[in-house]
Amino acid sequence: MILVDFYKVIKARRSIRKFTSEPISEDILERILNSARLAPTWANMQGCRYIIVDDKENVNKLKKAINQKWLKTVHLFLVICIQERRSGKNPNGIKYFTVDAAICMEHLILAATNEGLGSCWIGYFNEKDVKNALDIPKRERVIGITPLGYPATKPKEQERKDLGKIVYKNRYGNNWDL
Repeated sequence: MILVDFYKVIKARRSIRKFTSEPISEDILERILNSARLAPTWANMQGCRYIIVDDKENVNKLKKAINQKWLKTVHLFLVICIQERRSGKNPNGIKYFTVDAAICMEHLILAATNEGLGSCWIGYFNEKDVKNALDIPKRERVIGITPLGYPATKPKEQERKDLGKIVYKNRYGNNWDL
């Protein structure tokens, strides 16, 4: 069975940086966060924690901590945290907690897109400033932040590379001819 609508959601997802002031209902937030909760994680440890930031004082603290000019129209953020110990590491010793959080964040962002909301994964921030702004414990790692809201404008479709330029078959460098 092919879930055609899923591919439409993936294609529709864009990084949105301008939002309307329309509030997001608790029901929609619950569905979005439930989608993140259902994401696969290392040994099903479900180590991610999520912070909804929607009161004006904390939104402004977080904007100041992130320090990016385009955040002016943001009224709600979702922050994803994880402790390194709530995940594992692969045979090469590479810790997997960032991968767990990234999978959860992508579920969250795709669910938001499905609800007609815009988001923009923010990875460029001073973690210490964000932790201080939101009283996040030292043991937690802040992996990603996204504003969430209704897009103020319809985003244009972005050009993407052809599969033949980014996919190899059987070994690296062996182009996949479509």
